[in-house]
Amino acid sequence: MHLNQIFNCNLIVMNIEEKRKNIVHRILNTKNETLLNQIEVLLNNDVLTYTTDGKPLTVKEYKDHLQEIINVSYAGEPGNTTDEARKKIIKTLDFAKS
Repeated sequence: MHLNQIFNCNLIVMNIEEKRKNIVHRILNTKNETLLNQIEVLLNNDVLTYTTDGKPLTVKEYKDHLQEIINVSYAGEPGNTTDEARKKIIKTLDFAKS
């Protein structure tokens, strides 16, 4: 890697860091509730994680998924046994290898 490439990478990181700080500062100082709501929607639509099947989950979908698991648990419905969970994980890992 050349010095110019390293320097450019550092500039990009610094620019991203500066943008974050600038945006956070502006958010903390805003009184515009509509803007804050729009930012919240954007952040909630950002992909947070993926299911074992590879489906992307947004923050809202992930929270809904966790709530569904909690509801099922409180309702007394049986979940996966350790063996069933192990098989699902192995199946996912095998799929990822291919």
